[in-house]
Amino acid sequence: MGTSNPAAFLDRFSAWLEEKLVPMTDKITNNRYVKVLMDSFMGISALTIGASFFTLIRSLPLGEGYTAFLEQTGLFEILNFPILITSELISLYLILAIGYFLAKSFGKKPINGALIALGSFLMVTPFTSQMQVVLENGETAMATVSNALQVSSFGATGIFLAMIVGIISVRIYVWFDDKGFKLKMPASVPENVTNMFETMIPASVVFVIFMAVRVGCSYTAYGTAQNLIYGLLQAPLTSIGGGWWGAFLYLILGCVLWLFGIHGSMLMYVAMGTIANAMWAENMVAFGNGLPAPHPEWLYMYFVNMGGSGATFGLVILMAFLAKSQHLKTLGKVALPTSIFNINEPVIFGTPIVMNITMAIPFLAAPTVNFLLTTLVNTMGFAVPTGAMQNNYYPVGILGMFAAGNWTGLVWSIVLILIDLVIYYPFFKIYDDKKVKEEQELAAELEDDLLLD
Repeated sequence: MGTSNPAAFLDRFSAWLEEKLVPMTDKITNNRYVKVLMDSFMGISALTIGASFFTLIRSLPLGEGYTAFLEQTGLFEILNFPILITSELISLYLILAIGYFLAKSFGKKPINGALIALGSFLMVTPFTSQMQVVLENGETAMATVSNALQVSSFGATGIFLAMIVGIISVRIYVWFDDKGFKLKMPASVPENVTNMFETMIPASVVFVIFMAVRVGCSYTAYGTAQNLIYGLLQAPLTSIGGGWWGAFLYLILGCVLWLFGIHGSMLMYVAMGTIANAMWAENMVAFGNGLPAPHPEWLYMYFVNMGGSGATFGLVILMAFLAKSQHLKTLGKVALPTSIFNINEPVIFGTPIVMNITMAIPFLAAPTVNFLLTTLVNTMGFAVPTGAMQNNYYPVGILGMFAAGNWTGLVWSIVLILIDLVIYYPFFKIYDDKKVKEEQELAAELEDDLLLD
């Protein structure tokens, strides 16, 4: 039977994916709003990457003496400030980016979209805050202070609201602008003055709408738009997809998609990016405040996918140093420098791992084992991520050390690489022997052709 042949089944499954899934994937990734959200999150990632430099200095694994030195000299708080400025204001940056890219996608001035989105977001943001005050008798108490923005309104809990407000506010602005509801100025008026007057009516209407939203939310049990969206949408979604299983699926399904030539990392970011970013932001806030990461499993990527998706660093080592096939040996040597920095497209498409039933098994097994074992050692307090976001392109091992903030991250990375070598080896050996045989047969055919000539 055809279904008993794994290769035939894989070919049919690939054809089905090509026919059904790939067009659907293209449709999703090319959707205007999905592209805007992707561009926005990627745009603000420059800020988190910039903050990772200060995270790196603060997290150098130099022992308690180094930490004590930072605290005693005040450098700890100085280095901490850029981290908090990015993580605790992440929604503020996101709303600006969404407004910018969405207006640009409609052919409108991006700065108008960014400012209207920001104004709308601030319109629904509470201007009261709970603060600790000192009473006349010297005692402290909590009091509600007016005209004081809560920093928490702009952190991870505001990500979903920023997405909703950003898209709706700019879409309303675009509609009014397209319908011509704007003050039209003579051609002789300078462009910057014209832009100001033409934006006035659409922006005012948008702000009135969101002011009404603010007032409406104040009559609900939630009190604010932030609490409403977080309570009804963000909290339930993150509780379902933001835990251990969510992080596991985010990593492993990405590997599954790579097996069929689909950019798994990108597609999973499209599907779960909002949840992932919320988890990462909460981890960063905790790190900035000196607290343990509330969602460490979302940082296991620094250990799980060493060398890139599928934990292929172990495979590259095998190819570079043990392969008998000229194809695999050459590929291993070429791919080793990029694999050290967790870039493995040369391996995925050059081996190839795509549509390769032999290599598919370890490609999925290695990151799965890495994830499970990392979970286990983390429960024992070993190589626990600090919560800080790291640059994924730090060298293998060094990345794990910075992720854990001490030498245990390096040790655990080395242990996992050795385990991955063991997982990949039998499948690598089978595939290497197959490639050697193919090369010998090709050489024999070429020799026969030469003799005939």
